Parts: sequence; structure tokens; C-alpha cells
Amino acid sequence: MRFLYKRPRMEQIHEELNTVMDVMVSDVFVYLDLFLFSLIFTFLLSPVWHSLALSVLFFLGTYSLFSSIYFFVFSPKSEKD
Repeated sequence: MRFLYKRPRMEQIHEELNTVMDVMVSDVFVYLDLFLFSLIFTFLLSPVWHSLALSVLFFLGTYSLFSSIYFFVFSPKSEKD
């Protein structure tokens, strides 16, 4: 069965991995991840907040905090590379 499957060349694998890495470290993907993590974090802490307004403020606060940390700490590092 192993003889029926032809292994791809190393160059093809390297190109595909580079494409995946470019997508994974793109700013849009990172901000989408931060949005989802903030949303999950807010949902998990929803029993603590007694109103919808506090939950929305907490979500906006965590998303802005995480986004600013990424923007000021990690984004300049990736632009230098």
C-alpha cells in the first residue's frame, strides 16, 4: 500500500508550510483570535457580571487590552523581520 502513495517533494511541503504560516501570523487572523478569546472569556465570566451592560463593557475592555498588547508589543517585532 505504501508503494501506491507517492510522497510529495520537499519543496512542495515547504511551500505549503510557508503559506500556512503566512496565514496564521497575519494581523487579521490574530485580531480574529483575540476577538474569539475575549468573547469566550466574557461568556465564562458571565455569572460574575449582573447585567448585560457590564458584560459588554468587560468584553470591550478585554478586547481592547489584548489588541493593544498585541499591537504595541508583538506587531513591531514582526514588522522588523
